[in-house]
Amino acid sequence: MDDIGRYIEENRAHWDELAEHHPDTDSYDVEAFLEGDSTLRDLEVEELDASGERMLHLQCHFGLDTLSWVRDHDVAHATGVDFSPTAIDTARELRDQVGLSESEVRFLESDIYELDARLGEPFDIVFTSYGTIYWLPDLTEWARQIDAHLVPGGTFYMADGHPMVGVFHHESTADDLRVTYPYFNTEPITVDQDGSYAGWDFGLEHTRSHGFAHPIGEIITAIVDVGLELVFLHEHPWSFFQQFDAMERDENDRWYLPGLTHDLPFTFSMMARKPA
Repeated sequence: MDDIGRYIEENRAHWDELAEHHPDTDSYDVEAFLEGDSTLRDLEVEELDASGERMLHLQCHFGLDTLSWVRDHDVAHATGVDFSPTAIDTARELRDQVGLSESEVRFLESDIYELDARLGEPFDIVFTSYGTIYWLPDLTEWARQIDAHLVPGGTFYMADGHPMVGVFHHESTADDLRVTYPYFNTEPITVDQDGSYAGWDFGLEHTRSHGFAHPIGEIITAIVDVGLELVFLHEHPWSFFQQFDAMERDENDRWYLPGLTHDLPFTFSMMARKPA
């Protein structure tokens, strides 16, 4: 197995264990979802009109956003894809709990890089969001898979953390921004930890994982190089999670770093279309 294959397999083992614990955390609040709350943020709902469309959701984890698109935002069909078998099993259970059929929402266990061998049909929309491409070593193949699964005239949309602020340590403040991580994708960022953004001390067996820095230029170039046409790139001065310990949350569930003289881009969103 080459290094990339090893990184993917170790990440799969790590995330498969996290998928056992994440549904029980306050971060995901599955109970509120089952009671009717959408897990989608205002950003993607406002920027992406998906009503009546067929959607492919990449790296869907255990499916809350996938299900929310169909149940709460009128998507005609959504297929969620994730490489964790535990996450996919949980997603299917949740689909049944909220009363959606497989024709409305389907979940497929697959590595992103193997998707064209597992899923032959194209979609109106390919969607991915929040903490996804960090785990991918190769954005060229990622973009090829997106293009392969879009109909002519179809839309690709993503929202995620801005790579510019991904270089700073989580203990950074407005007066002390500590550059700790790489901006450019030169080598994997390997960590060994028992937990995630959703909680700690889960008792994981597979604690080792590998992330990859992807600058904005690399992301856009990968999408454009496969022939998709950029519609917009928006940068936002707030984070979708408490990225730094010193951040404060507003009434819209957006996190800001107090004391900054000038705003930094903590989140970006991007839309591209496949030529008709």
